[in-house]
Amino acid sequence: MRHVLRQGIPFCLALVSMVGLAQTGDARPGERGYSPLSGRQRSDRFFKDYLASPFTYVAAAGAASGGEISNDPREWGRGWDGYGKRVGSVFAMFTTDTGVHEAGDAALKLDPRYFRCRCVGGLHRTWFAIEMTLLKYNAEGQKRIDLPQVASAYAAGMTVTTWYPKRYSPLVQGVQMGHQELALDIGVNMIREFGPELKRFFGHFKP
Repeated sequence: MRHVLRQGIPFCLALVSMVGLAQTGDARPGERGYSPLSGRQRSDRFFKDYLASPFTYVAAAGAASGGEISNDPREWGRGWDGYGKRVGSVFAMFTTDTGVHEAGDAALKLDPRYFRCRCVGGLHRTWFAIEMTLLKYNAEGQKRIDLPQVASAYAAGMTVTTWYPKRYSPLVQGVQMGHQELALDIGVNMIREFGPELKRFFGHFKP
């Protein structure tokens, strides 16, 4: 299935890495200097860093452009009407994913922030970025399965299909969209992990 996110993933990764939710922590849980997120800070992550960020909407518009080009779903057609539906759907998917994840981590007292690997070597750091898509630290610095992360990805994909054309099933295309959401999360973690190197690399091209 040529879903809208498939064509828009590279564009979205670059933008999502810039918003507040992509920030990384320094002292990780269990270490000296670590400051756990307060309830207000957790709320701000969703309402200020996500909903109030212009990059959220630019990312949704960019991802929707892939579906517009490929005319997916074809029932929506091309043009402003179809593109508006695609933008709304991508935004709803991002928002459901983010909201369920942030709320779930708060309930389970997990820290949703990304903390870069203390290891060295590209392979070790790459594996760490993939691993931390499914894991998060608790207040004691122990890694725990991040069930809200997984649940939010599939909840987002399955929810979106409820207003898609009837041939889209929550248990088929919705689950496929959940797979894509997790793949997107891995890509964002890769940017978070290698952010300093990417910044230096692109800094060489500044005029």
